[in-house]
Amino acid sequence: MLGYLSRLISIFVVKSLGKFAYIFFLVCATKGIGMKHLWRGLVVAGLIALLPASISAQNCDLIEIDVTAEVSVDPGYEGMYKYTISGNWEVSGVGAVSYFLFSLGAECPCLCDSSISMVDFPNTAGTSTGEDNRGGACEARYNGFIECSGLLETDDVVLKYEVFGASCNPVETGTGTWIVYSTMSPLPWAEYPDAVYVKYGDDICTGTLVGQLPNCLECIQVSTDHKTWGAVKSLYR
Repeated sequence: MLGYLSRLISIFVVKSLGKFAYIFFLVCATKGIGMKHLWRGLVVAGLIALLPASISAQNCDLIEIDVTAEVSVDPGYEGMYKYTISGNWEVSGVGAVSYFLFSLGAECPCLCDSSISMVDFPNTAGTSTGEDNRGGACEARYNGFIECSGLLETDDVVLKYEVFGASCNPVETGTGTWIVYSTMSPLPWAEYPDAVYVKYGDDICTGTLVGQLPNCLECIQVSTDHKTWGAVKSLYR
């Protein structure tokens, strides 16, 4: 009976807590450590296993993505600046690509103010090469929005493009184009290290974004003017 019980415990430990905890279990058993202390150790190991893992990024195998800016003539967005992000990527790992992040830096917190509208995304904010459930080629489509929750342990405000629909997923090696419209004029051409993030499976990798990003100083100015005008109006209430 004890032998059968030990075997069940060992199977549970390996599947639930991993090989390290299993080695700990074997050491306890061979050293004659009592079951009371053994169970305490397993409880501690289980709690450690349940702790959330911090998200960290590594360099992508290949990132060649740039961003260009021009005055838009697209219907509904005339006169705004159209930022087109496009390029190639290659990642190695398990799992399909689920979203792309493009950092605007930490100077754009005013974009998270719902009362200030300085960016807009089309209904289909991006497309890329993809693969359907049968392994055939298809076009993956993306929703676009501003992400302000401090992804990847950073305060950067990011443009997030997430795949919608389950019929087509981006491939590990592919090309894509993503769009955002803004009233903010473009900055001069520059390189932005670690400004591109690719989420695939349980992993995230990063790369350099090259080109022209929106000038967030204009966003800060609008935010200041907006708050100042609100203060003036409050004097006459």
